[in-house]
Amino acid sequence: MLTNYLKAAWRRLRNDKGFFLLNFSGLYISVTACLLIALLIIYETSFDKNTPDGMQVYRVVNQTQDDHGPKNQAVTPYPLARALRAAMPGALVSQIDYDKESGIQLPGQQIMKAGAVVFVDSVFPRLFPLKVLAGSLQHALADKGYAVLTQSTAKRFFGTADPIGKQFKLNSELDLSVAAVVADPVPNTHLPYDLLVSYASFSKDFIGGFSLDQWSLTASGYTYVGLSGGGIRAQVAHTERILGDLIKENLVSKDPTNKTHLVLQPLRAIHYNTDFADSNPAYTINSSYLTLLAAIGLFLILAACINYTNLSTALALKKSKEVGIRKTLGATRVELMRQMLTETFVLTGLVVGAAAATAGFFLPSLNHFLDKQIPTAWLGWMSVAFLLVLWVLVSILSGIYPAFVLSRFNPVTALKSKVSTPKASLLFLRRGLVVFQFMTAQILIICAFVVSRQMQYVRTQPLGFNKNLVVDVGVDNKPDKIRALRSRLENIPGIGKFSFSLGAPVADNTAGTGFNRRELFKTKPMSVNVKAADRNYLDVYGLQLLAGRWFNEGDELKVAHDVPDSLKQYAFVLNETAVRALGYRTPQEAIGQMVTFGFNDVAAPVIGVVKDFHVASMRTAVMPVILVPLPFFYYNVGIQLSRGYTPATMDAIEKAFHAVYPDAIFDARFLDADVDALYKDDRRTQQLFELFTGLSIAINILGLLGLLAFMIEQKTKEVGIRKVLGASVRDISFLLTRDFLRLIGIAFLVAAPLAALLMTRWLNDFAYRTSLGWEVFAGALFCTVMVTGVAVSFQTLRAAVRNPVRALRSE
Repeated sequence: MLTNYLKAAWRRLRNDKGFFLLNFSGLYISVTACLLIALLIIYETSFDKNTPDGMQVYRVVNQTQDDHGPKNQAVTPYPLARALRAAMPGALVSQIDYDKESGIQLPGQQIMKAGAVVFVDSVFPRLFPLKVLAGSLQHALADKGYAVLTQSTAKRFFGTADPIGKQFKLNSELDLSVAAVVADPVPNTHLPYDLLVSYASFSKDFIGGFSLDQWSLTASGYTYVGLSGGGIRAQVAHTERILGDLIKENLVSKDPTNKTHLVLQPLRAIHYNTDFADSNPAYTINSSYLTLLAAIGLFLILAACINYTNLSTALALKKSKEVGIRKTLGATRVELMRQMLTETFVLTGLVVGAAAATAGFFLPSLNHFLDKQIPTAWLGWMSVAFLLVLWVLVSILSGIYPAFVLSRFNPVTALKSKVSTPKASLLFLRRGLVVFQFMTAQILIICAFVVSRQMQYVRTQPLGFNKNLVVDVGVDNKPDKIRALRSRLENIPGIGKFSFSLGAPVADNTAGTGFNRRELFKTKPMSVNVKAADRNYLDVYGLQLLAGRWFNEGDELKVAHDVPDSLKQYAFVLNETAVRALGYRTPQEAIGQMVTFGFNDVAAPVIGVVKDFHVASMRTAVMPVILVPLPFFYYNVGIQLSRGYTPATMDAIEKAFHAVYPDAIFDARFLDADVDALYKDDRRTQQLFELFTGLSIAINILGLLGLLAFMIEQKTKEVGIRKVLGASVRDISFLLTRDFLRLIGIAFLVAAPLAALLMTRWLNDFAYRTSLGWEVFAGALFCTVMVTGVAVSFQTLRAAVRNPVRALRSE
């Protein structure tokens, strides 16, 4: 019986090529898109699952609260791990320090980029298993002076030679010996690395010379805890109580206003918790983003299923005689439904097979577009199970209603072809399904418009500083090196001014502390961003001075390296937000006031106030900022190109850099590119919406073409009579498309508020955002009408200009 069903299904699909092509195309587009979305979701949900059996790994994270709201960071004080081990003997506690970009130098060779370097202790492999390919970990992570390379890093630096025992220098400071080679870390981890160095080799020189015994210092250190056995919740609560006691003992006892709170974060939650995104080694993803992608995939599948349902029910007349004959010959309703569902299963089976066969072709482009590492060998039990479920689901959703409708035809009326006029319930369903298609398409169009509008907004909004033709170069902060580089840069013709600082207004290098008026600092410190800046910073980055003055050479001499700390005289420049936070009504009122900030509790007068400028993306509101000359923090030089970008100028800058830092990597970045990078993920969101909107429209058009062809066939005589009675081509075209226009209007009334709700939530992530104007919704409605009109115009015009005599002869 099944064989007969399959033969009949294949015969029908082969004979009705138009029906097959329309449905196959729509289903293939939606199933392929849905499969790629599923592979992306499977990849994103697989992060950090490579943990030892029976062990739960947690990261200690820092949660604080001040007048500006909660502040979360994943970095912890460097003494924490040692203190936690002492308070919990036998506990698995690992302390690491993470550096996203370092340089190594092989003997007799130029320095090269090493990638992500992690200083780890001997506990690290027990929490994050390492597969040793060469050498041994016995002393590699416990003793000073050893390094462990990943397989790809070893091949990159040493080729096919045996790297074990080879010597190299890290960041021109630390001599290391290769002790082992391990397999590359899996791509789906929050802690990617290229090089592991024994934590015993880590020193204060890697964090600007600050002591590693300071509890008040956080830089790039992370603490992990491994718990095993029963009662994990009780163990977590116990560990967090100990963490609280350590904070009270080492921080709160010295500063009663300190509100630091340490908690344990499950390893598998790191990738999805955007609260700690700014201090995570790798990127994080909002789980709602994955939910949105899943919803879009579902919408695309439903749209294709709706096309199949509409076309199948619309073509009921063509199948009615076959149904009548089969019923006359004794076929039951159940048997007819089985046959029609078999036809659907065959078609969707072909679609799923084609999607699975071609998914590998699209994956490299998807990985490049999203900057992911989804395995190209994607077939696994999860993906196969998804394809099987998708096959069954699409087949049932597409075929169950047409099979139900066609199988209940009365054989007598079916043989007389009197089932051409659908019942009201069938028409209502068909129109409802079309409305749903238009609704999803319009939601995606509105979302694409809003995301595009917001991206345009953030590109054109004033940032409070100049980002054009400014090159930022990382430098060593040693005073003699900075003086030497300064003298060389002054002699390059294409350079205007240049400034040594901790970083541009928007930069990876950030520092934060507490501040307030001098008399209030001890009792009520507030968070502030600190920008170490020299006398040229104002001009190079185009900050706008509102009151007072900027730093001069005399201010820098008072805080030079050779001046004892007790004799240094600092001066502060504040932004407008900092002035308001301190309670001053105008910038002029703040001039001359004494302010204290948390770097050694230094108190200094305010000598100037600048207009607010952004130090992060527009998702974040402008925070209080203190600018102060701090030569010890000059890790960056911002260079203003007076004659625009020229290769000759950049070559001269690089030569000057290498003359001062012969063993360092010249890493030059344009500030405008760094600012654009802040919105990289948002631009991808925009492109994804545009892509899925296009796919949704394409699927809808395929369905409209099929439905319109059927409608024209049904109304052949009506069109002929109207033309004989004087109807114009425009009148006939409107007659054939007015139902679709009405359905578009109904869909818009539903889509507009839903899209407004979705986009309002998305825009709420931005502190500075565009508005949802009426033109966004009007544009979406106009686009839907125009696309629909263009899609159906050819068929409607062909029907409108047809000879009415031929139409009146048709039966």
